[in-house]
Amino acid sequence: MEAGSESTASAVPAGWRRGDREQVAVVSFSHTIQHAYVAVLGIVYPFALADFHVSYAVLGVVLSVAGIVGGLLQGLAGLVKKYSARVLLGCQNLGIALASVLGALSPGMVVFSAVRIFGTLVSWPQHPVGSAHLTDRVPHRRGLVLSAHTTGGNVGTLVAPLAASAAIAAFSWRWALAGAGMVMALGSIVTWTRVRPGPDGAARHDSPARPDGAAERGVTARSHGSLRSALRRRKAVAVLGAGMISGAGRGLGVLTIYVPAYLRDGLHERALTIGILVTVVSIGAVLGPMVFGQISDRAGRRPVLYTLYAFGAAALAGLVLVGSNVLLLGLAGLCVGVFSYSEQPVRQALFSDAMDGVPARTAFGAYFAISQSFGALWIALIGLLVTDVGFHVAFFVMASSFVAAGTVIALFARDRTVSQARPEVTAG
Repeated sequence: MEAGSESTASAVPAGWRRGDREQVAVVSFSHTIQHAYVAVLGIVYPFALADFHVSYAVLGVVLSVAGIVGGLLQGLAGLVKKYSARVLLGCQNLGIALASVLGALSPGMVVFSAVRIFGTLVSWPQHPVGSAHLTDRVPHRRGLVLSAHTTGGNVGTLVAPLAASAAIAAFSWRWALAGAGMVMALGSIVTWTRVRPGPDGAARHDSPARPDGAAERGVTARSHGSLRSALRRRKAVAVLGAGMISGAGRGLGVLTIYVPAYLRDGLHERALTIGILVTVVSIGAVLGPMVFGQISDRAGRRPVLYTLYAFGAAALAGLVLVGSNVLLLGLAGLCVGVFSYSEQPVRQALFSDAMDGVPARTAFGAYFAISQSFGALWIALIGLLVTDVGFHVAFFVMASSFVAAGTVIALFARDRTVSQARPEVTAG
């Protein structure tokens, strides 16, 4: 049925089953490991590039290639159903730990780049598989569980930069990467031992009305449906389009790469100062998604997205307008964390709402394959802007992308009213 029609699924109390909260915590912790790896690299890049004598344009191209390949791999999520979330996420986290240690041993940019690409290839399951695992378990609170998943990743972004900066200041960037790899290897034990399916192997909840005013089927109603047909739905196209655009400001690693780069090469801050300011950004990234995710479950996805896009754009521009005053940088960075990092899980929940009738792992595989591939392209484009015209123009482009994405959501992501909605003939 088209979004906006009434659900015919039988009502089931939309409570938390035994083990649901543990799964939210454990899968979110797996996301912490993944983001810690990327966050440590964000601090390491300026120092490694200085040692290897290469520019941000080169780094941007390497990361874009890695991101595009890794993003496309996420489209395989719906094809590996015989492998459990425990196996996929467990192998991922061991691979990330290995990539971190190998990166520390890299003798030059070629090997460092190859190892970074390897790290991207092994880390593909987290977003589609983790998101599907959680929304299958708790479909009636998609905004909350997807925001918790995002927040788990942002916890890694919070704790890693300061620790990495301290290691770099005391030893070197190589020791920072090696130490992170050893910690991640230990953390992967949690994934292997605690990620579990539901009591019946799948979620049993049927959901109440969606926050945007359209009824939402539970996961039991998601067992059949054509992905191709669902991706042609107006709302799904709008959400994907907005994600492609906003990837300039919140794409795959854009902020974790270019915020530390701006602080070091644009403002020439010390390593510990960079670590503190990036940590402030991450504090906002931990607090914001949980707040706005819950609000979106109650007040609607689109009104929350409008707020996030408006204030996120202002925060990104403000970061390069406040100068080198550390207090103002901290305030601007906190706002970047709160608003910019909250956009993705709310947009992801809006996409999940639009994909009614499609298995969650298949839907999220398509979502992340498309959105993260385009996000990876933005890494290269922003790197070229930084190299050719400077950080100010680059951050203004990032801010403008939020304005454009909000406009797309406002114009094209509206639900039809019940009186206007007509049944959709779904192939397959």
